[in-house]
Amino acid sequence: VTTTELSSILSEPRVLPLLAKIKSDIKDAMRSKDKGKLNVVKGLLSDITYASKSANSTNTIPSTDADICTIIQRAIKRRQESIDQYSAANRTDLASAEQTELEILQTYLPPQLSDQEIEDEVKKVLSSVGASSVKDLGRVMKEVKLDPSRAPKKRISEVVKRLLS
Repeated sequence: VTTTELSSILSEPRVLPLLAKIKSDIKDAMRSKDKGKLNVVKGLLSDITYASKSANSTNTIPSTDADICTIIQRAIKRRQESIDQYSAANRTDLASAEQTELEILQTYLPPQLSDQEIEDEVKKVLSSVGASSVKDLGRVMKEVKLDPSRAPKKRISEVVKRLLS
């Protein structure tokens, strides 16, 4: 590889596989005239673009698929909260629409770890850290090194709390 080839490789923006899949799905949804999926995927792309343009001290530019998965999980959380609110208000029509959107978003996440797999990893960390009470939650959470795209921090935290109490 020559230096000119190397510089051209380094200067090209790296396309993330998940981002490429999302853009491809937008085209597919347009071709198939699937307005529901198109709106969801366009909204997701908008969230990713917004995150990349408004990177500040709390947000980082989405540079990996894991960063994009975090954005997807936030969108899923918003949908879940909407479903809960619509269900409480007895609006099943709106809740089912949100559920459909949630299912579309979940197709972009890698397979999620089961509670048993999370629990096994947490038990290893508990024994290595020597945690015995809920007061040790922060130390345990720092040491648990699970992929956030496969196991959201909230689920990990729930498992840790359950095991420590």
